[in-house]
Amino acid sequence: MDDDAEIWQALKARSKEKFDADRAKFLTQALTDDDGGWTKHTQWHWSRSVDGQRLDYWPSRKKFQYKGTVHRGLRLMHTILKGETQ
Repeated sequence: MDDDAEIWQALKARSKEKFDADRAKFLTQALTDDDGGWTKHTQWHWSRSVDGQRLDYWPSRKKFQYKGTVHRGLRLMHTILKGETQ
């Protein structure tokens, strides 16, 4: 294997390690913050009804879908859950 290939392999391995670590951290935090109102289809896919609309949530990626639009991050989702927007 040449030097460039070894460097790319190392970068790829590091990226996967970070992805897996972040995913585990996000899932652990979601389980800690769980208010019990979620239907847990799998460990990685939860949902609930908000104002008659389905909100799908993928806690290990901090990703959710509401009213047909996919979002990343939790600030907007928490706002929706509180009924403050949309």
